[in-house]
Amino acid sequence: MALDTTEQQRVAFLLENLCKERTLPDQVILHFDTRGNRVTLTESRPLFIDPAIWNEIKIAQFEYNPEARIWTLYWYDRKDRRQPYPTGRNRDTLEKLIQEVNSDPTGIFWE
Repeated sequence: MALDTTEQQRVAFLLENLCKERTLPDQVILHFDTRGNRVTLTESRPLFIDPAIWNEIKIAQFEYNPEARIWTLYWYDRKDRRQPYPTGRNRDTLEKLIQEVNSDPTGIFWE
């Protein structure tokens, strides 16, 4: 099920702010993609051996449950498999989950 228009606008506003805040031109670029009720946050960086080639990795995924009106947070392991965020704080509002990713108290999302 796709996000409704209001939720799409809210997602875009919140994640565009995070992406702008964490992007360093020529070093790291954050962006997000929405498909259905899932929003995937990705990071692109130039390869060390060839800076002309950019490598993209998935950082986090937010999944919306319209019946419960809550978001669930997932992270990606080194084999690019989606895993539930392990702290027990993985179900909440989108704002709180984005803050959790940004502050990264577990060290899962950022290097």
